[in-house]
Amino acid sequence: MKPIKTRLGMLILGGLSLMTTAAQADWDRNGHPQVRYAYQQSQAYSQQINTRQARQMDRIEAGKHNGSLTRHEVRDLIREQREIQGMERHFRADGIIDAREFKRLDHALNQADRNIRVERHDRQARYAYDTRPR
Repeated sequence: MKPIKTRLGMLILGGLSLMTTAAQADWDRNGHPQVRYAYQQSQAYSQQINTRQARQMDRIEAGKHNGSLTRHEVRDLIREQREIQGMERHFRADGIIDAREFKRLDHALNQADRNIRVERHDRQARYAYDTRPR
């Protein structure tokens, strides 16, 4: 009689452990409301950052093609963009970008924006005095 009770007890414990595992999996899938909000906010931050970086890269490329940026200015501006991408990668390592990290990235993007504007309008032309290499 004792082995039957032991087996029955083991089956009940096994069933309970499966139920708790299923409940935990459901919790992870649906997520806690605060965690879900943080993830959605992180996605919004990422989209803003990526949009701004794409726009800045377009401005750098336009300056490169129309001659308003020298080769060295292009190199420095692209290096700055890569540093910002590295910051974003570092901040995203834990899975989300929080408000403090977004503020730092936003500040870096503002600085990069100013640098692009200054370099494109500093009257240094790739081909000075309208001479082109032969």
